[in-house]
Amino acid sequence: MSEEPKSLDATSLLGAIAKKAGRSVAEVRSVLAGHGVDYKPSIAIPKHLCIRSLAFTGEKKGGKVSGPIKFEWKDLKPGLMAILSDRNFRGKTTLLGLMRWCLRGRRGEDIPDVMVDWFHTVNMSFTLDSQTYEVDISDAVTPSGTLWRIDGATRHSQATFASAEDFESVMSDFFMGQLGLQVMVTHIVREEKGIDQPHDWPWLAGAMMIDPSPKVLFGTNQNLRVRMMQMYLGVPWTNATNDVMAAQGRITSETREAKAEVDRDRDRRKSRIEELETDIGKLRKALEKIPVAGDLRVKLRTANREFAAAEARLRAGLQNLNLINEDLDAANEAYTHARRELQDFKDCRVAKRVFRSLDPVCCPRCDEIFDEERRQETRSDHICVVCRTEEEPEIDPAVLEAGLKDAVAAADTVVKAQKKRVDAVNKAIADARGDRKKAEADSRRIEADLVKPTDAYPLELELIQKQARLEELSIKDVTASETKGDQAILRIAENITKEAYKPLQDDLLKEVSDLIRDYAVRFGVENVETVDLQGSANLILTKGGHSTSFSRLTDGERARFKVATTLAIIKVAERRGLGRHPGLLLIDSIGANEMVGQDYASLIAGLAQLADELPHIQVFVAAINNDTIRGHVSGQQVRYAEGDTYLW
Repeated sequence: MSEEPKSLDATSLLGAIAKKAGRSVAEVRSVLAGHGVDYKPSIAIPKHLCIRSLAFTGEKKGGKVSGPIKFEWKDLKPGLMAILSDRNFRGKTTLLGLMRWCLRGRRGEDIPDVMVDWFHTVNMSFTLDSQTYEVDISDAVTPSGTLWRIDGATRHSQATFASAEDFESVMSDFFMGQLGLQVMVTHIVREEKGIDQPHDWPWLAGAMMIDPSPKVLFGTNQNLRVRMMQMYLGVPWTNATNDVMAAQGRITSETREAKAEVDRDRDRRKSRIEELETDIGKLRKALEKIPVAGDLRVKLRTANREFAAAEARLRAGLQNLNLINEDLDAANEAYTHARRELQDFKDCRVAKRVFRSLDPVCCPRCDEIFDEERRQETRSDHICVVCRTEEEPEIDPAVLEAGLKDAVAAADTVVKAQKKRVDAVNKAIADARGDRKKAEADSRRIEADLVKPTDAYPLELELIQKQARLEELSIKDVTASETKGDQAILRIAENITKEAYKPLQDDLLKEVSDLIRDYAVRFGVENVETVDLQGSANLILTKGGHSTSFSRLTDGERARFKVATTLAIIKVAERRGLGRHPGLLLIDSIGANEMVGQDYASLIAGLAQLADELPHIQVFVAAINNDTIRGHVSGQQVRYAEGDTYLW
C-alpha cells in the first residue's frame, strides 16, 4: 500500500519524495532546484476577458476588392456575438484573426500573407474584470504600437513594441501575469540534440479557439492538451510535474549526447593508440641497432614518466575542481534559497499578525457601522465581521518554522561538505604541481649531464614522449553517474505528485464529464448516454449503445463536443474557484462542416442561453447568415455582410 500523503502541501510532497528516495528533504530540494523544478503552489487568478471594441484602417489591394479600409465595431459585451455574411470569403475569419492577433501578439496564420500589408492600424479594447485595456497597433506591417491601461479618460502605457517579437512578448507577459498562468516547458530532440521548448501565452491562448474541424479536444496542440486541461481546470502541482518530466527528458538527452561523444572520443583514441604503438615499435627497432647510452637515459625516461603522470594528475584534478565548484555553487544556491524561505516565512508571519489584529468598525465600501452585537457574534463564531467568511485555523507556525530551520541547517551542512571537497582537490592539485615541477627539474638536470648525445638520444626522447602519450591515452574514461541519482529522484517526484493530485483531478473530471454530456445534448448531439473525460484528455463516450471516442466522431460532433468540453471546464473551474480560463471563445465557420440545420440551431440556441449560466462568457461565432443565429443575436452583437458586400 502506498505511504504517500493525501495532503497537497509542498512540505508533505517533498517529505514523501525524500523518504522514498532515501535522501534528505534538503538534498531532494537541491536536486529539483538544480533541474528547474520548484514545488511552489500556483494561485488561481480567475479573471474574465471581454472584447469591447475592434477598429482598423488600411487599403485593400488587388482586383475588384481594391479600396480603402475603415472598420469599427464597438459597444461589445458578454454573450453571443455573430459575424455573418451571405457568401463565403467576405472577411469573417479575418475579423477573428485580427482579434486573435491583438490578444496573442503573434500573427501566425491569423492574417493571410496576401493581406499582411493591407492593414495600416489596428485598435482593440478589452476588459479584464472591470479594468479596461487597449491594444493600439499604430503600424500593422512592422508591427509597432502600445498596450494601454485605460482609467476613465486617462491612458497609461503598459508596454510598447516595435517588432513582431516585441508584440508577442508584450502580450505574453501581460496575460501570463494577469491570468496567473505558467510557462509549460517540454523537452524535445531536434537534429539529434535535446532542447527545451517553452510554451507560453501564444500556445495557451489556444484554449479560446474553436476551429470547424477540431483534431484536439482542448486547446490546439495535441502534445499540450493534458497539461493545458489540468492548468485551466486548476489541478494543483501540474506545473511542477511538467517541469519534472521536462527535466527527465533533458537528462535522457544529455546522457545520450554524452555517451555519443564518449564513443566518438574512444574511436579517436583507439586510432591514435594504434598509430603510437606502430611508431613505438619502429623506434625500438631503430634503438636496438644503437649501443646503450647508459644509466642517465634510464633516469631520464623515469623522470619524464613522472612528469607525464604528474601532468595527468594535475589535469584530472583541475577538471574535477570545476565539477566540484559547480556542486558548491548549487549547494550555496540551495542554502541561500532555504534561508530566504525562512526569512519569507518570518516576514509573512509578522504580516499576518498585523492583519489579524485589525478590528474594523464599519464596512470599507458602504460605511455601514457594525454594532456591538454583530462584532461580538462574529468574534465568538470566528468569522470576518465584514464579509462573514469563516476564519481558517492556522497551521502551527512553530512546526513550519522548525522545518524551514532544519532545511537551512541541512543546506549549510551540504555547503560545508562541498567546501571540504574543494580543499581536498586543491591540495591534490598543489601536490601534482609540485611533483611535476620536481620531475621537470630532474629531466633538465639529466639532459644537462648528457653533454655528448649520441644518435640514440633523439630517438629515445621521441620514444619517451610517445610512450607517455600512449599511457595517457590508455587511461580509461571514468564517466560521472551523478545524473543517474537525479533521474531516480525525478521519477519518484513525478509518481508521488501525480498520485497526490489524482483524487482531486478525478473528482473534477467526473464533474466536468457530467456537464459535457448535458451541454452536448443541449447542442444537438443525440443518443449520448455517458461521457468520460479522462486524465489523458481523451474523451470516451457511449452513443446509441456503442462506445466511441472524440477522434471517431464526425467534424460537426467534434466541434460541438469541443465547445461543450471547454465550457464545462470553465464552469467547473469557476464554481470551485480554481479556473484560469478568461471566458472568451472564438468559434470559426461553425456551419462549415456537415452539421444539419436542426443541430446547427440547437448549438446556436445553447450558446445563446449561456448568459444565464455563465454571464461573463463572451462567444464570437463566424458563420454564413442563418435565421437561427439572427433569431438569437441582434443590434451591436451582429456584423453582417449582405449579398455580395464585404464585412470590411
